[in-house]
Amino acid sequence: MKNESFIAFEAMMKESPYSKFDSGYDGIIPECRTCRFNRPFWKDQSCVFEKCPYSVCELSTLRKNEEA
Repeated sequence: MKNESFIAFEAMMKESPYSKFDSGYDGIIPECRTCRFNRPFWKDQSCVFEKCPYSVCELSTLRKNEEA
């Protein structure tokens, strides 16, 4: 199985420098809006990956359960 970071960078390298993507919804950080892996309407996480493959530090994309 491929490393998640490798999959993300491989997909990014296949894109044209002129291809633009904007989901229209912010994620955990502002840059999520332009990421093809951003899933703003998923219930449990805001990305295809559990940890952001583009972040320098380990950044979880899991949503905290807000039910009390």
